[in-house]
Amino acid sequence: MWNVLLVEDESFVRRSLKQLIRWEDMGFTIAGEAGDGQEALEMMRTRQPDLVIADIIMPVMDGIELMKRARAEGMESSFVVLTCMNEFEYARQALELGASGYLLKLSMNVKSLEEALSKAKKELTRNMQARSQVVSPPFQRLYRDTWQSLFGGAAEGGEADIDAFAGIDNRYESVWIGSFLHGAERFSLNDVQRFIPTTPGSGTVMHSYTHFGQTSVFVWNPAAIGPRQKPDESLPWPAAFSRIADRRDMRSAWGRVLRALDTAWYDGRTGIIPIDTFEPGAVEPDSFTWRTEREWIHSFEQRRLDEFRERLQDGWNAVERRRLPMAAVKETAIRIDRILSRIAGLNGTAEEELAACTGHRQLVRLLLSNAERYAERWASHAHPITGHPEIDKALGHIHRHSHEDVTLKAVAALVAMDEAYFSGLFKKKTGVTLIHYVQQVRVNRAKGLLEQTELAVGEVGERVGFPNTNYFIKIFKRWTGQTPSEYRSAVR
Repeated sequence: MWNVLLVEDESFVRRSLKQLIRWEDMGFTIAGEAGDGQEALEMMRTRQPDLVIADIIMPVMDGIELMKRARAEGMESSFVVLTCMNEFEYARQALELGASGYLLKLSMNVKSLEEALSKAKKELTRNMQARSQVVSPPFQRLYRDTWQSLFGGAAEGGEADIDAFAGIDNRYESVWIGSFLHGAERFSLNDVQRFIPTTPGSGTVMHSYTHFGQTSVFVWNPAAIGPRQKPDESLPWPAAFSRIADRRDMRSAWGRVLRALDTAWYDGRTGIIPIDTFEPGAVEPDSFTWRTEREWIHSFEQRRLDEFRERLQDGWNAVERRRLPMAAVKETAIRIDRILSRIAGLNGTAEEELAACTGHRQLVRLLLSNAERYAERWASHAHPITGHPEIDKALGHIHRHSHEDVTLKAVAALVAMDEAYFSGLFKKKTGVTLIHYVQQVRVNRAKGLLEQTELAVGEVGERVGFPNTNYFIKIFKRWTGQTPSEYRSAVR
């Protein structure tokens, strides 16, 4: 909403102006009235209206002089002047001084007033955008560093502090913050300004900061908080709004807004989420320890894939129970996806796809689906993983020939090592005996065939290298806890 000051010495004209249209539908709110230019100038100094609709001929100080004095004092308010037909020369002077337009009082109607306001609104928006762009660089550094301090990565030089940032003028004394969880959908300040419940105020600047599928909007020096939206409109995404906060409280205000938005992330809440019950704060130190992540990755590297799947699922269930911040959850998911895909020799899901998720369960499904794809690739392709040349050569042979008769004697001969010595070294480097390793490779390949084909159980066993159906069923159940048929039914 833009603030409007009505300046007219005839009260019935001011009354007519107020009643002629629904001002809030046009994006304006009437913030004050004055009967002459001197009174209006004093009100402008304290209220800083965005738009002044002023009569030209008034007692004490006329509209032209009001414009001159306001410009001389550096006020940025836009003007629309009211004039009669025989005062048109004054209207021309007002336009030369930068007035947005003029209205003829004798022929003023709904259409002419709405056209004047629409033009003024476009001008106000352009001016605010230009002003915001000029001062944007230090603010964007502040947003980035504050984000890092909130979500585990301390900003360079310590916690982000607005007073430590050169280039941010002290005149920006207050801020309003709103965050929207829009995912992959397009977000534009021009599109969402109607949902932002702040009255901009003269000199206001507005910025946005987008990260991980949410955009936060910052309105610096807002004049007031007004209606959030028209009764017949609803927000297109979950959102959380702060109160107007002191500049030094920007970090805590943003933290509360983002923590409130986490409610939508976990519970699927929509609309505007109250922030009163949420406290800001950095991610808990033990929220995602490298040790935990390393255990997941180690299981994957060692091809203990059932263990890996179980650990990964348990980990993400724990995240939901603890309701960790959405930003930290997404950051970890992106990192895990990137590491697993590299190990498997595949390109990971684009960061944008994970970052654009708008719910925790959606993210988990995508991450686990990717992990399964990487696991299948990792189980069916040979990759050196031990750093020992002979053992890595043996592993490559096993993965290429697991459907054939793979024996300890044959593999030891392949790498020119004593059978007993090779057996002990293999277990030391992989954690399992050679026969168990072969069984795991075959079972993992069998899982893929059971999930993706209609082949009979016996044929699946034969394809992956088991000599008969009974032995296949026995070994499959040993490693999975299910028969092949039970497994197929469970995953479909």
